[in-house]
Amino acid sequence: MVAAKQYPASEFRPLTEAELKQVWQWRNQPDIRRNMHNDTPISWPEHLAWFEKLQHDLSRNFFVLYQHQRPIGVLNFNQRSSGVLEWGCYLGETNVWPGSGLLLEIAALDYAAMQSAQHSLYAEVLSFNQSVLKMHKLFGYQPLLDLPGKLRDNQPYHVKAFHYPLADWRANRDAVLARLPKQIAAAAALIQFTQ
Repeated sequence: MVAAKQYPASEFRPLTEAELKQVWQWRNQPDIRRNMHNDTPISWPEHLAWFEKLQHDLSRNFFVLYQHQRPIGVLNFNQRSSGVLEWGCYLGETNVWPGSGLLLEIAALDYAAMQSAQHSLYAEVLSFNQSVLKMHKLFGYQPLLDLPGKLRDNQPYHVKAFHYPLADWRANRDAVLARLPKQIAAAAALIQFTQ
């Protein structure tokens, strides 16, 4: 007898003090810092000050991704302008279900599309972050003008900017998921946000 395939339930929970140390440790990992605008290590007092500010900032939402009741990454949003949400994410753990990065991408679009006051999702990616650039292309993000970058490891880079009209996601979600491996679409059905 063949066992039924198991897909992870991806639950996005608002960041609480209980996950604060874990998120701080993830954020300071070299592979995560490398792909951030600010790649310098963040001190614990700086992290606490950021969390305190986050608690009072209604324009930002910061979620921790749980799979199998285990925190594995983050997904965050901020109100860039009227009707435009900006988002970012990372996986803090490496031993996760294959395709978890794609689930973050789907969850970001789903969350933004559920917000009736929003019409577009905005993202910035450093030009050397090829895996995320490929993912944005796969999902159909529309490129905007590049923004100036700086130097990273003594190499110049620029910032690739993208937007995704949420009406397009609402209309084409099923077609986009159909282009992905079947297990990703199955796992996408198990994405949920809790408040």
